Amino acid sequence: MKKIIAFATAASLMLGSMGVTAYGASFADIDTVTWSGFKPFLNQAAELGLMSGYEENGKRYCKPRNNVTYCEAVQLMYSIMKVYTKQDVNDATVTKWKPVISAYNIPEWAYKATAYGLENSILTTAELNKLQGGTKYANREDVGVIFGKALDTVNGYDIKSGASLSYNDASQVSAAAVPYLDLLNRANLMVGDSDNKFNPKKNITRAEMAVLSVKSYNKLTETKADAPVVKKESTVVGTVTDSRVMQNGDLFLTMRTNSGTTLSLFGTKGSVTAKYDGEKISFDDIGTGDTVKVTYEGQYMSAIEVTYSKAGIQKITEETYELVDLTDSRITVKNGSSEDEFRLTNGVEVELEGKKSSVSKLQDAMEDMKYDVTLTLNEDDRVTKIKAVKNANNPTEGYLTDLTNSKITIKAGSREYEYPLTDGDISIKKDGKTMTFSKLKSSYDEYNYTVSLKLNSENEVTGITIKGQEDETKGTLTYMNIRSIKIEAAGEEYSYRVDADDVDVEIDGKKSSYSALKRAFNEDEKAFTVELDVDRDDYVTEIIAKSKNAEGSEGEVTKVTNSEITIKTGSKEITYKFASDVDIKINGKSREIADLKNNYDTYVFEAELEFNSSNRVSKVKAEIKEVEEGVLKDINEDKETITVSAGSIDVVLDLASSVKLSLDGDSITLRKLNNELDYADSENKITVELTYNSSNKVTKVEAAWEEEKPDKGDLYKVYPDDDEIIIKDNDGKKYTYDVKSSVTVSYSFSANVNERWYDKPEDYASSLKGLKKFFGHCDDNNDDCFVTLTVNDGVVTRIRARAE
Repeated sequence: MKKIIAFATAASLMLGSMGVTAYGASFADIDTVTWSGFKPFLNQAAELGLMSGYEENGKRYCKPRNNVTYCEAVQLMYSIMKVYTKQDVNDATVTKWKPVISAYNIPEWAYKATAYGLENSILTTAELNKLQGGTKYANREDVGVIFGKALDTVNGYDIKSGASLSYNDASQVSAAAVPYLDLLNRANLMVGDSDNKFNPKKNITRAEMAVLSVKSYNKLTETKADAPVVKKESTVVGTVTDSRVMQNGDLFLTMRTNSGTTLSLFGTKGSVTAKYDGEKISFDDIGTGDTVKVTYEGQYMSAIEVTYSKAGIQKITEETYELVDLTDSRITVKNGSSEDEFRLTNGVEVELEGKKSSVSKLQDAMEDMKYDVTLTLNEDDRVTKIKAVKNANNPTEGYLTDLTNSKITIKAGSREYEYPLTDGDISIKKDGKTMTFSKLKSSYDEYNYTVSLKLNSENEVTGITIKGQEDETKGTLTYMNIRSIKIEAAGEEYSYRVDADDVDVEIDGKKSSYSALKRAFNEDEKAFTVELDVDRDDYVTEIIAKSKNAEGSEGEVTKVTNSEITIKTGSKEITYKFASDVDIKINGKSREIADLKNNYDTYVFEAELEFNSSNRVSKVKAEIKEVEEGVLKDINEDKETITVSAGSIDVVLDLASSVKLSLDGDSITLRKLNNELDYADSENKITVELTYNSSNKVTKVEAAWEEEKPDKGDLYKVYPDDDEIIIKDNDGKKYTYDVKSSVTVSYSFSANVNERWYDKPEDYASSLKGLKKFFGHCDDNNDDCFVTLTVNDGVVTRIRARAE
């Protein structure tokens, strides 16, 4: 009966720690070695506890001719390095590598040794299949590489650039192994046989393993073990041979560098970003066969760039917008001066103020606050992740509508905004004097205060200033005639008598008259807030009137729709609704809302607004202050000016003395550009993009003959509020079209489309809203929406849409 002696692993080598009791040199088969020089190494390997033996029928055998497995070779390397470094591999390292090791079905007794090898780039995942099952025999070349890489981590033992071997069978050694076998040869740890052959593909025997192990042990114990492993950051380019994303999100990457070496590296989730074509990608996008540029130090990567993707990579983009609307399947955001809509993927991730959230919770939060969102989009422009933070432009001034010990709510316009209160002291001021929190809390409901809030970096309220209050004599003007006046204050209406000839009136800081205020209110339909002085007989003796929204009625136009206008005043953007009969003037000429709507995102408009008694915009006086692009209409070489059509209005612009001019990318003089302009007409236009200096003179004119737009293509976006659509041609290039508000839209379906998943064509209505609904159904059903356009004077008058 045979009894195999093993320590804890059932392996034929001593695979655990050093310093255990050895079996000595009493091997019954010690004389069976093929070379007597093996004997002392076998005996010393047993004395050191590196290699044990077999006990059969009461005798001990070393079995020197038996082959050694890869797992056993790795365990021997680890046992020796553990003595040298005076340190065992820690549990965290084993845990980190465990998913990879277990995936290759490596015996559990070899986990620590394998983890040590992987952690120190001694092993690569490409080699782990050799350890699979723990029964595969190792050849001399592979064992030499394992020990050579281990020795390379020790100070004073480095591989050589351009290393070579002088063995007679050196041609049989793989190029990647040469530097490590050369290192072992120079250290006299592993050399050739009597015929100067290395025999690289021959399985290594226990006798040969004893020689390598004992020599390595003796060499390293002669070396000072307190010298640290030197690690320095390096950058290499190579091909991925294995890529695995761990359960914790870390990346394990094996690559063969262009110099022929193999590296196994870690990318820790959150501390290293993978990129492709300059854009962030997921670790999952990196695959075998990809070409990568990696910056690393020791075992860890600090940067990964995929320069070639064998399987192709789906790009991920991140953009930040102002959130406008959110449903269970779509999100609408403000993109500059327009609105964009994106579909949500199933299982979209939502993060609200840095915490994991959901679509429904973000929808609830939108009722009390404006938010900015960073959207992660896949290649199909679908949202995979939403990160929402409070918009920095949320109004901090308005009517105080609610106050608790932890939050304050104010009303600005038609919307309420809720802010948390800081845990510390809150400064409260009224007429320059301090007010207690308890007094404010008990009185705000009675006086309807207008407040201004001071916020800290966490959007918490640290200060409250009472700007005004509505009471029986302070409120909104609601009615006036020659004998009486009414105001609304704190939700109640109050009526007072007036002697028109005996009342002092001030309007927006200027002395005026009762008749002027009455005319402005009744005939011009302007809105006013008023403060009244009333005598004891309830007769008004003084009226201080302010045009409602006077402070926010002038600014740069940032958005226009058919029903609203948004202007930027200081750092705030304010949106107002148009009156039904709004009067629009641009550069002094009467225009339509469409003239503003179609051009506000192309030209810079400064506007002054007037309001009616319903607080709707009754008049817009706009001036084009700066033209960034337009149609070139005229050149005056003597005056050095150009005339550009902006919003159908000709604007004369001064040229700087050093102005740079180009036409279709080629430099051109002012005279030659003027000559080119002679060939322009309504069908062939020269468009320009302009750059200005601090004196508002044009320093650069980039001119181009207007590109002819296609009249058909794939529908890409629909903007009903802006009367715009975007289509894509076969090359994916996008074109934006203005659409007539009374556009005619018709629908059809190809034979491949399941019409049951669509409404009847007549249900879509002949409008852009119907087209948007139709386009949404195309998108939901993964059909293509193809459109053919009829364009007159640059405006789409008819759209024929087809689902394909």
